[in-house]
Amino acid sequence: MRNALLFVVFFTFLGLWTWKLLEPSPVPEAINEAIPFDLKFIASKIAHVGGYTFLTLLAAWLPLNRRQFWVVVGLLALHGVASEVLQHVMGWGRTGKATDVLIDWFGIALGLLALRVFSRSRDPKGSA
Repeated sequence: MRNALLFVVFFTFLGLWTWKLLEPSPVPEAINEAIPFDLKFIASKIAHVGGYTFLTLLAAWLPLNRRQFWVVVGLLALHGVASEVLQHVMGWGRTGKATDVLIDWFGIALGLLALRVFSRSRDPKGSA
C-alpha cells in the first residue's frame, strides 16, 4: 500500500508540473500583472530548477532499484525536452526554449547532487 502511495504522489506532482508547463497562462492574471517583468523571468527559471529538483528527489523515494531510478531520471530529462517542444508546437503563446531544457537538466543535476550529499552525510563511515 505504501509503495502504491509513493507512486501516486510522484505521478500527481509530475502531472501537475506538466499541466503548469503546458498551460497557456500558468500564473493567474492578477498575480502576473503585479510582478515586474524581470522578477517574472527570474521566478520562472527558479520554478524550472525547483520543479525538476523536487521531482528528482521524489523519484529517490520510489521503491526502485538503482537501474530503475536512473531510467526515471532519464525520463525526467526527456520530460524537460518534451515540455519545451510541446510549448512551441501548441502555439498558445508559450515558446519552447533550449535554455529552459538546460535549466531543467540543471534542476535534475541539483537533485542528484543533493541526494549524493545527503547519502554521504548519513554514511557512518564517512567514505567517499
